[in-house]
Amino acid sequence: MSLVDFQNSQTIPINGQSEYTSSNGNFNLAFQLSGSANMALDLNSIRLVCEVDYLSGSGQHVNNNDIYALGVRVLNAAASAPPPPTSILPNFDKPNQSFVDVDCRTGVNMCINSILFEDSENNVLENVVSFPHLINKVVSMTMSQDDQLTWGGSTYGISGGGKSLVNQHSLNSTKDVAIKLYTGLSQSAPLPYSAVRSRLNISIQLNSSSAVFNGGNNHGSEYGVGNAHASLNNGCFYRLKNVKMVFRNLIFDDPEAPILKSGYSYRHFSSLQSTINSSNNTNIYQPNATNAISIMSSFIPSTNLNNYSKNSVQSGKLKNQIPGGTIYPSTVPESVKIHTVDLLKNNVSFPLTYPIDESVYTQNNSGLNNYETQRSYYYLSTIKPFNMINSCLISPSTENYGGFYEATSADYNVPVSAGVGIRYANVSSTDGTNYRGASFQQRINSGLNSSLNNELFTNILSTRRIIIGQNGPVVLP
Repeated sequence: MSLVDFQNSQTIPINGQSEYTSSNGNFNLAFQLSGSANMALDLNSIRLVCEVDYLSGSGQHVNNNDIYALGVRVLNAAASAPPPPTSILPNFDKPNQSFVDVDCRTGVNMCINSILFEDSENNVLENVVSFPHLINKVVSMTMSQDDQLTWGGSTYGISGGGKSLVNQHSLNSTKDVAIKLYTGLSQSAPLPYSAVRSRLNISIQLNSSSAVFNGGNNHGSEYGVGNAHASLNNGCFYRLKNVKMVFRNLIFDDPEAPILKSGYSYRHFSSLQSTINSSNNTNIYQPNATNAISIMSSFIPSTNLNNYSKNSVQSGKLKNQIPGGTIYPSTVPESVKIHTVDLLKNNVSFPLTYPIDESVYTQNNSGLNNYETQRSYYYLSTIKPFNMINSCLISPSTENYGGFYEATSADYNVPVSAGVGIRYANVSSTDGTNYRGASFQQRINSGLNSSLNNELFTNILSTRRIIIGQNGPVVLP
């Protein structure tokens, strides 16, 4: 059997709708990718292609910082003329102008709520819910700042952050994007169509407007002007147009190939959500995975979810509510430290090298004792073994803000990343641990005082297999 050709294909949603507007409710994008017995689907080639507009409630581009009124300045030259009007009129109401943003790491991926993969008989292969929370973790642990500005930039689905030109272009103009669906299955080897009965069904549930946008007072060039929020004019919303999915089929010379004699193995993400507010908290999960590679959890205050005034995915440290706070910045929850983390399998410490003691730390170059080294080491290695990591956005400054002061900085919405986790496949990238019929317990001892609920978004990365039985393909955990 050998590869003889490939076929680039595209398909539209099976309901035939070409435009999806979040102000009109939630939508599902349903796609069917098909091929014959001698074909395999190149999963890494799948892209969701569309045109995206971020709009105010009036249907205008949000126009942060009134950028449509400004020309481009090259070095010391005078500014050029303002850009010509677009097909969508820009919005700018100086007395009430808000600064509307989306999460700077997650970008256009915020528009996706969940991704479901099924075979032609609706057997579930993978179901990733709370997709932006997974992306928020993955980007920080596998991408560098240069990645964000090049192949991981807005053209491919992830926007730059803050007041950067990339982010302003993303928010203030129509842009063509090709979004990579980052799941376990999409990171796997080519999928023989014979393993899914000739068809792979992909269902993408879109997110709500309030889960995508966040905003507040203007913190750009018009700093201090305006007091409106992203919900101005009945709420900002996004619009997807000309939606389609592109993919590549691989064609083999054997008309019956590829034959699945030993089965097809693929990577798989499962998603869990729970709430934590006490100083000594234990979460119990049933991963139901025969080969769990890693388990990772990130935190976010519950009040931030689906909130126009808050970033709905920014995963910082655990937070307490400041007592008596009424005026910004006293209303900003305070971060608390994690003192110890115990990871257990069926009530027994596993691996035996735990617990993690956060009273042991090393000094940063700044001389501040603010980097929880041991916890971060294990959390950072959940996506890749530590010795394979060559770039990431996690650093002492993103873990604990460094010398940054929230109350006075115009860029107060810094993309912080923090969490807890463990990787079981440290020697091999595929050999994990068996949680079939076993429980996973995650005990976190922290400085929480029950004043604020924090959500834990947990993702379990494992491998699964599809084997050919007498009655056709069967999915094994």
